[in-house]
Amino acid sequence: MAPMATVSENQHPSRGELRVYLGLAPGVGKTFRMLDEGWRRKERGTDVVAAYVETHARVLTEAQLRDLEIIARKQVHYRGTTLEEMDLEAVLARKPELALVDELAHTNAPGSANEKRWQDVEALLDAGIDVITTVNIQHLESVNDVVEKITGIVQKETVPDFIVRRAEQVELVDITPEALRRRMAHGNIYPAEKIDASLSNFFRSGNLTALRELSLLWLADRVEDSLQDYLEAHDIKGSWETRERLVVAVTGSALDEVLLRRAARIAARNHAELLAVHVVDVAQGRQSSTDVSLARALVSEFEGTFHEIVDEDVAAALVAFARAERGTQIVLGSSRKRRVLRVPGVVENVLRQARDLDVHIIAVDGQPPVKVRRRRVVHAVSRTRIVAGLLSLAVIMAILTVVMVRLRSDISASTVFLVYLAAVLTLASVSGVVVGVVAALLASGLENYYFVRPFHTFVVSRPDDAAALVAYLIFAIGASVVVNQFALRSGEAARARAEAELLAKTAATVATSQGDLLPLLNSLRTIYAVPTVALLEKRDGAWAPELVSGEAFSEELVNSRFRVNETTSLVMAGAELDNQDRELIAAFAGHIAAGMESQRLARDAEVLKASAERDALRIGLLRSVSHDLRPSLAKIEKSVAALLRDNTTWSERQQKEFLRTIGREVNSLTRLVTNLLDSGRIDARLVAPRSRRVVLAETVARAVETIDTRGCTLQIELPETLPVLTTDPDLLERIIANVVSNACEFSPVDQAIRLSAGVTAKGIEMLVIDRGPGTRDPRRRVPAQVRHGERHATSEENIALSVANGFIGLLHGGLRFEDTPGGGLTVVIELTQDSASPMNTAPFK
Repeated sequence: MAPMATVSENQHPSRGELRVYLGLAPGVGKTFRMLDEGWRRKERGTDVVAAYVETHARVLTEAQLRDLEIIARKQVHYRGTTLEEMDLEAVLARKPELALVDELAHTNAPGSANEKRWQDVEALLDAGIDVITTVNIQHLESVNDVVEKITGIVQKETVPDFIVRRAEQVELVDITPEALRRRMAHGNIYPAEKIDASLSNFFRSGNLTALRELSLLWLADRVEDSLQDYLEAHDIKGSWETRERLVVAVTGSALDEVLLRRAARIAARNHAELLAVHVVDVAQGRQSSTDVSLARALVSEFEGTFHEIVDEDVAAALVAFARAERGTQIVLGSSRKRRVLRVPGVVENVLRQARDLDVHIIAVDGQPPVKVRRRRVVHAVSRTRIVAGLLSLAVIMAILTVVMVRLRSDISASTVFLVYLAAVLTLASVSGVVVGVVAALLASGLENYYFVRPFHTFVVSRPDDAAALVAYLIFAIGASVVVNQFALRSGEAARARAEAELLAKTAATVATSQGDLLPLLNSLRTIYAVPTVALLEKRDGAWAPELVSGEAFSEELVNSRFRVNETTSLVMAGAELDNQDRELIAAFAGHIAAGMESQRLARDAEVLKASAERDALRIGLLRSVSHDLRPSLAKIEKSVAALLRDNTTWSERQQKEFLRTIGREVNSLTRLVTNLLDSGRIDARLVAPRSRRVVLAETVARAVETIDTRGCTLQIELPETLPVLTTDPDLLERIIANVVSNACEFSPVDQAIRLSAGVTAKGIEMLVIDRGPGTRDPRRRVPAQVRHGERHATSEENIALSVANGFIGLLHGGLRFEDTPGGGLTVVIELTQDSASPMNTAPFK
């Protein structure tokens, strides 16, 4: 056995290995799988102990323990209560090869060696003991806030992600939401008394679907991180296709739309991630900018990401970006136009460099992207251009001089001067004034040395030759400056045209909100390089700023004003404008006026929509009233007719029964009329909530006393630790009374109606669960759901629920209508919690 022990020590590191079973919710089978793996390893000869296993009294889970050795739990006494925890010291003393530890996120009882169970697990691993454990996705710290948004429940017990991420193996115990809900309904997870509340809250299909997707995404991210570590550890430079990523190269042209739409379709078919990248050339990055707003908008629409990088080699930058982002495919656009010179372009270079990536080449046609420069900024000629000009100057002057020296006897001095002057002007226009001046000086010296007698000296024997050389030098330098200024002005004119086009495109945007107008003002301020652009609105005869772009508005600095409409003006501070600028900005103001008119029309449309909804609600309520009136009136009429027909034939008991029927139906009509009046008050916005501190249990008791239960039994289960709410007690009482009354109207007499409540992240949720018809049954006439005061009427609603729906909106809460598992309707009353007592941890019951 000694050699075997030595081999084992060499095979296993000093620190134990961790294996984690990850689940989307309680009941998926994590503990069952952990025990199954532990028993399997025991069968193979591994020393296994159950350090802590929580079976939750589930028969199948308890049976899975089989004959595993169980470490006795440690008894911890705290505030008069005995708590059971894992006995860490006993497990360390036992020192098994493998320990099974359930519920990794558990918080240990005060007085334990460690605060959290994951710290106990770390101690076991440090002691060289392998551990298999379990945890649910909602307990991971990185997704805790997302889980809260999904379920509305704050998880107090969490595990740092790095603990789970560095496990040698993480296995997802997956199950469909439908299967998990069936498992819950069969009583395999929670006791029978908790099934309905659980299915209506945490275990809703939407919650479970979102948690399942979150688990898969988290696990996929961990797998990808592990693969990346492997690639780096083995110095593997290629791209492994663990997840498809499409890298799309955009240029800022209108053709980006075609390219991105094609790429989005490819990504959708392959369930791939879309990454758009725009490479800015280093040489032009500071001098010009390409309009990529269309590409950004499309990428956002396709749920991709947009990136912009600066590099002098576009192809190399694209390939490097794709490898850095672990891209698997590159999508490029290529024009069908043939080039005269077959110089390798971006596509050819990418194909040559990206041999380990798939490259899609999409055929596109169109104009190149428009380069837009900032207004009236004169850029100096680059050093590279000056050096190239000087080299060209040396070559050109040498060639011209050699040729003209050989023809010196056949050409005149004036011809020489003109040839040199043409060369000077050409160089000045291409390479700038510096090269032009140098060329003028060099040409003057060459003329003197080679073409003015005496030759090959700088001595001038005749005064007229000296005058001609000086005049030539002055003219050549002056011409160089003029030609250079002309080139600069031409560049400025091109920039101005590009700016005008950009401004026209920006102004063509029809604004429908203040958020749309501000980018237009920002563009105008940037193009004309002014500190402030503002929209002023006339109020009570005075102009006041409505929307400001740039620095704070000051009337003293305004020097340009443009009329938008009768009550709005566009002003600019510190602007130097010519007539063309003013015409262009006047057109800009006209487009802003169109945008503001669009806003007004949108507001009018909202008003008309709200009016139409109110009319639809009135019609629905009238239909509902007529539906509810007829049965009550018929019963009253029948009872009165029976009493009037022959009073002597009815016994005293029968007469009292007729009178009780009349009284009950009169009360029903009274409630109906009250609800109808309340509906009118809600519609007219005459109901003003008043805030008071409210105890939910007391409000429920008062509400129940005011309704006719129709013989139904009410099972009220409200925790004593529910927080105190700050809300309107009268409106809340009416809401509860109407909801419970509706449940009593439809629920069978032999089936109890349950009222329960629990704390959520936003306040309290109260559940009214009955066994009558569900949401799809037309008899219930369930209204549309309300959330935070917004609702839409259906064609015909139950008036009691409709009024409750309206009241809950005034309290900034909501109503949800769900089918009760096994049949029936569950109404969830969402109550916001503005002010609550410290005791706000009551779970759902």
